[in-house]
Amino acid sequence: MGQTKSQSVLGRIATAGREDHQARAMTLQKAVRVTMAKVADALMDLPLSVIGVVMQSVAGDALAEMLAEDALLVLLDGPRMAQGAVIVDPVLVGGLIQQQTIGSVRPDAGQTRAMTRTDAAICAPLLDSLFEKVADLVETDEDTELVTGFRFGAKAEDARALGIALDADDYTILRMTLDMARGTRQGEMLVILPKPDPMAQIIDSDESTDGRATSPANLTNAVMGVNADLKMVLCRLNLTLGEVQAWKPGVVLQMPAGQFPNVQMTTVTGQIIGQGTVGHLEGARAVKPKREPLHATQPLRRETDEDLVDMPDVKGIGGDFNPENTIGSERGHLDASMDGPVDNLPQLDDLPDPSAESNGVQAIPDIDLPALDDLPDLADMPELGDLSASEGELPPLPDLPELDDLPDLADFPELARMQAAD
Repeated sequence: MGQTKSQSVLGRIATAGREDHQARAMTLQKAVRVTMAKVADALMDLPLSVIGVVMQSVAGDALAEMLAEDALLVLLDGPRMAQGAVIVDPVLVGGLIQQQTIGSVRPDAGQTRAMTRTDAAICAPLLDSLFEKVADLVETDEDTELVTGFRFGAKAEDARALGIALDADDYTILRMTLDMARGTRQGEMLVILPKPDPMAQIIDSDESTDGRATSPANLTNAVMGVNADLKMVLCRLNLTLGEVQAWKPGVVLQMPAGQFPNVQMTTVTGQIIGQGTVGHLEGARAVKPKREPLHATQPLRRETDEDLVDMPDVKGIGGDFNPENTIGSERGHLDASMDGPVDNLPQLDDLPDPSAESNGVQAIPDIDLPALDDLPDLADMPELGDLSASEGELPPLPDLPELDDLPDLADFPELARMQAAD
């Protein structure tokens, strides 16, 4: 009797202690309630409170009934390529946009519209901060594993596309009722998170060097870790079907000359991605890929890039530049030697001083010109007649004198000799 009474007392004490610890423990629902208000105030200066949080487990096949077409559908990226989702009431989305644009939230007018990528981008900082801070507040390992590593991914085009992306077996749903701007707007936000896979945790723990789980994988590491199979094609031969059927062990195929420096590197589908040269490396056949010089794809323009450019070294021309070396000969060609100054040129000391200028015009040297005082008087010139004839007509000419008294040209001796020569 006494032992039973003692056990009942200890049980009541343990139950009371457990209830007190649970009241003070930071559960996932409590962490979401506290974090949402702080994040909205810090990022948007928006009074936002969570007036209710309900957490439930749902099978993956039952998610299609919860995806509303008129709501904002957001896809979440998680660890180990896991996918989650957030569904935001259009009333809440409109309040967030008003707070970001006009600085205040107004009551809902009842107008509906399609959600856009801009709406998703406005909600992205709020969601990223929510998951980051909640993961640090929760106390249990189960809750920490559930929310750690999730962040905004992209806006889903429709409910069907979101349902296809959510392919896990079981999900945990947080259904939050939010109050915006002290009762101005109220709506629901659903956070859909896949339950952690126990087998994935065991694999991560085994692969870790110190027994702890490794860092979350991302898409870049997954893609860069995929094997890429390449084929090295030495040459291609065109043979008839009869020649191939006549092959026997030991047959020798004649390979075209000059093929070793031009090996083609192809993908499994036959696409040529480069060329290489066949050689030896550590006792085995190897192919050294050819690549274009760096300046073919990345232009090198700076003086410091000179060592990277595969160009010959151009030597400078000997001798210093001298303007006297550019004096031309009588035919306009250069008489100056490229190795030094020109000798035996005439002295040009008597040239006028080019520095004497006036108003930007070079001065002309003084030259002695002859006097013009002895010119004849033009007053004795005969009259030129009437030049007022109409355009295109000449004035009348005076009568020519008779030419009967001209001497006979036969008496000139020079003319006689000319006639004899003809």
